[in-house]
Amino acid sequence: MRDQFRPLLAAVLAMALPGLGHLTLRRWGRALLWHLTIVGGGVALFALYDVPVEPTVSVTEAAETAAALPTDVTLPIVVLYALSAVDAYLVGRADIAERRRADATAEAIRRRTASDDTEAIDEPSGANFRSSDPAVAEGDARPAEVECPHCGKETDADLDFCHWCTEPLPWADEE
Repeated sequence: MRDQFRPLLAAVLAMALPGLGHLTLRRWGRALLWHLTIVGGGVALFALYDVPVEPTVSVTEAAETAAALPTDVTLPIVVLYALSAVDAYLVGRADIAERRRADATAEAIRRRTASDDTEAIDEPSGANFRSSDPAVAEGDARPAEVECPHCGKETDADLDFCHWCTEPLPWADEE
């Protein structure tokens, strides 16, 4: 449940300070890129339009100056802030989906390992080997169809890849 709020928190923090939302998602490169893009773009626009910047300005004078900024300067900066927040939100959602996919893969491997352990216990003591004979291989405890951890569709357990999304199945590397 807590993971559901991370993308929203990242978007809000990205609006507060450029790159901060991506830092909370541990995307260091994106954070640096967004920060440099927004700050560099702002500096370039201020220099291009000769907006006076005075270091000793009171709060009321700063508010008046901000209201007097040309739209050609403020609009691109606001758009970059918004794009940074949207990107932080989408990256956070993609992280949640990837984590769910990884959990499903781990669960599929755990179930497969558990079924292999059960199969080894059920076999007679002299039959602890796997035969390459197809007639003997059909007697495996492997289910006929399994759910693909990547796309979630049913696929043939005898294949090393999902025939729907063409991603390799977790047990493809074991054999």
